[in-house]
Amino acid sequence: MSTSPDIVFIVLDTHRADRMSCYGYPRDTTPHIDEFAQSATLFEHAIVPAQWTIPAHASLFTGEYPTTHMTTQIHDRLLKDQVTLAELLKGSGYATVGFCNNPLLGVVENGLDRGFEEFYNYGGAVPNPPDISMSRPKLLGRLLETYIRLMRRVTVPIQNQFAHNNLLLRIALNPFLAAIWQRRANFKGKTVQSLRDVVGYMRIRRNAGPRRPLFTFINLMETHLPYWPPPRFVRKFAPYFQQDREARDFMRHYNLQHYRWMIPLTEPLSEVADRTLNDFHDAEVAYQDQLLGRLLGYLNQPEVRDNTMVVITSDHGEGMNNHDFVGHSLVAYDDLVRVPLIIRYPKLYPADRRVSIPVSTRRLFHSVLEAAGVSPNGNGASGRGAPIDVEGLSLTRSIDGPDPERETVFAEAYTPDTLLALMENMDPAAIDTFRCRAMRRAVYRGRYKLISVADEPDELFDVVDDPGETRNLLESNRGEAAQLESILSNFVEQAQQRRPGNWEASRQVSLDDEALVDRLRALGYLE
Repeated sequence: MSTSPDIVFIVLDTHRADRMSCYGYPRDTTPHIDEFAQSATLFEHAIVPAQWTIPAHASLFTGEYPTTHMTTQIHDRLLKDQVTLAELLKGSGYATVGFCNNPLLGVVENGLDRGFEEFYNYGGAVPNPPDISMSRPKLLGRLLETYIRLMRRVTVPIQNQFAHNNLLLRIALNPFLAAIWQRRANFKGKTVQSLRDVVGYMRIRRNAGPRRPLFTFINLMETHLPYWPPPRFVRKFAPYFQQDREARDFMRHYNLQHYRWMIPLTEPLSEVADRTLNDFHDAEVAYQDQLLGRLLGYLNQPEVRDNTMVVITSDHGEGMNNHDFVGHSLVAYDDLVRVPLIIRYPKLYPADRRVSIPVSTRRLFHSVLEAAGVSPNGNGASGRGAPIDVEGLSLTRSIDGPDPERETVFAEAYTPDTLLALMENMDPAAIDTFRCRAMRRAVYRGRYKLISVADEPDELFDVVDDPGETRNLLESNRGEAAQLESILSNFVEQAQQRRPGNWEASRQVSLDDEALVDRLRALGYLE
């Protein structure tokens, strides 16, 4: 049997760090994760490279910032020149499997599932879970597998058209239709089934005898809108809900208004709406934590724990009625880019250790490779001929210091062009009001954070004294802002230089979709 550790990489989609009790939240939302964190290393200020699913996952899987990998839109495909974490592990003898509840990974064709020998989707119209039922007759299992494969051949191209076509997307966002496809298309996947299948899959492999080490990627969507947690979690976190008609009406309508989740708030939510939305979010956090309990319990068995690296993180957070936003489409505030990051692997990560300096989650790419003992030569995240600094950028270097990146971290907010197209049709005035076309970036160094808009300094925050980012220090601390602006400018230049040479020519836009091309050209994304 291989001595390389199994690796379990859990992404809690749309999960803020500050809503977890182990990160100081006063509500008891995450008891199972809290207990797990006591045997792990917790990074208090983990920053994601991007504020929404596709570019954030591309960074997790390549170790690069979005301006380098340029998989920043729903129509982009990860370049083949960019080697992925799953590819490197597979090439080093790992079995690679994904259990994913987000249809933007594996259903939408963007290459983010590259390198996985098996990739099971629970989102989309026709999920394809693994056959781990030992009691099912073999013939029935083969027939079911054939049926799912044929159905996915029909449904996946249709789902891709909704992702790439603005007119179809606008039709799908109609609240009447949304009520149907939220359920039928498994918008949030199937958290319960996916976690049950993960444990079952791991048990079967472990009981099968000598085997290759296993890399397991898990994406969970329970904390993503719409929010409908089980009643007992609603009673715990929103006890007023059943008696408050305004709260009930708001939640019922808001859950079907996908467009409102994404756009800036032209006016703040009412007090009742704000309270209800946040309480339901907490209820979903707690519900997902309970579901994770079974998986974490399995991973805590001594024969599993002793040779398994477990990562718990998120791809991004959620606005939750802060800074004029609810969703996660446009800005670079900590509401969206500060996420949980907890790693358990006793050989490299001390138990019950907390790391306070800012770190980038893109470095999980290097950290996993270090734990797996993979030191690729001539295979780089920014091109197969570029070296990967596995040891230099592993998060183990930030536990006791000195930090290899000098406590300097970046985040980039590429606006989804599908959202801009929707806003042009539904609320064009808000585009200029909220500067939605402008590129936003953030740089952290120590306690300070600078946000730029259209490459100009816009806000400066002391994220230690002001974690809610409510006091803009730009005018009162021009010296710090100027230094951070220079660091950010140099970062952009270097990130652009690391791009593969063919990145522009290979961006995935279907030229058969004339409406999409015309829309992207009008927005300035195409010549």
